[in-house]
Amino acid sequence: MQLYIYLKGAITNAIKYLPLLQNLISRNLKKKYRRSILGYLWTVLNPLLVMLIMNFVFSEMFKRSIPNYPVYLVSGRVMFFFITGSTQSMSRSIIGNGNLMRKTRVPYHMFSLANFGTSVVDFLFSLIAFAIVLVFTKSPVTIHVITFPLTVLAMFMFSYGLGMVLAVTNTFVQDVGQIYGVITTAWMYLTPIFYAIEDMPVQARQIIRNFNPAFPYLELTRIAFLQHQWPPQGLLLAAFGWGIGFSILGLAVYAKTKDKLILYV
Repeated sequence: MQLYIYLKGAITNAIKYLPLLQNLISRNLKKKYRRSILGYLWTVLNPLLVMLIMNFVFSEMFKRSIPNYPVYLVSGRVMFFFITGSTQSMSRSIIGNGNLMRKTRVPYHMFSLANFGTSVVDFLFSLIAFAIVLVFTKSPVTIHVITFPLTVLAMFMFSYGLGMVLAVTNTFVQDVGQIYGVITTAWMYLTPIFYAIEDMPVQARQIIRNFNPAFPYLELTRIAFLQHQWPPQGLLLAAFGWGIGFSILGLAVYAKTKDKLILYV
């Protein structure tokens, strides 16, 4: 019941402080792309350039087991790097806004939400790169892609929840941010971004399918855009299970500690 009350309050605050949230997101984007000639275009070019390099490096290795490897590669990269990028950004959101927190009475989670919103904007630009790859590889787009927004919604819920946990814990113990950077590197290699999960040993496949929270989001995207099938019910439930579970955890952690955060920034 308390969690429901807090969730309702968080949504109310997000609506109440919407102009501030927009300003914070705008500030983050300007700060990120200042002194950049190409600006937002980098958000589109970056996944394309990385895809070209990785496709050149890995295509000969995996092209026999992975049809339409460029789409396979960029779809996995776009989804996975939103998860890690948004959560890493959120991990610094509270401790990085200590001055504003001491000067204003804005709910602290607004700073985390602003960083998350900035990552969402970047993600939307990266989808342009994904669309370009689909066009250049002449990949058919079928009705099954209407399930993609559900995948994105579940991924957003998971990423925001994990990001809130990191934002709070990194405020109290700043080693968390450093450790998470190492974890994301290992996480990347344990996620089938550039290789097929079928190429892994059976035991490794089971671990990735059951315990890697990023896997359902990548797999659902590929099922829609590459296999042109409806998502398996179990996989969709897993995606929302991770999403809802971490959303609740993130809100609970923040609700329990929000009154102490100002003492550590």
